[in-house]
Amino acid sequence: MTLTVRLDANLQAALDRYCAERGVTKTLAVQECLAQYLVQASAGAAAKPAAAGIATASANHRAFADAGLIGAVVGGGLPADKAAVRARVRQRLAKGPDAA
Repeated sequence: MTLTVRLDANLQAALDRYCAERGVTKTLAVQECLAQYLVQASAGAAAKPAAAGIATASANHRAFADAGLIGAVVGGGLPADKAAVRARVRQRLAKGPDAA
């Protein structure tokens, strides 16, 4: 899915700096930020009975979180391109479900 988002100049500059400093793509930074935001919003909403209808994190997000991949490519000097992430996923899957 493609999503277009308008950013003001300050937010765009901050995103550019963040991505350059960490060597990640804007797509990855926005995906991880949005996933974290939605998980936190769902967790906060779960505590409120009136908000019981709000969906929780997707099955994909939970699977990536369980595999230790949410936020794992930011920092630590790990490369963040798709090939590197896929390689880490294959390594973790080869180690089995108890390896994190």
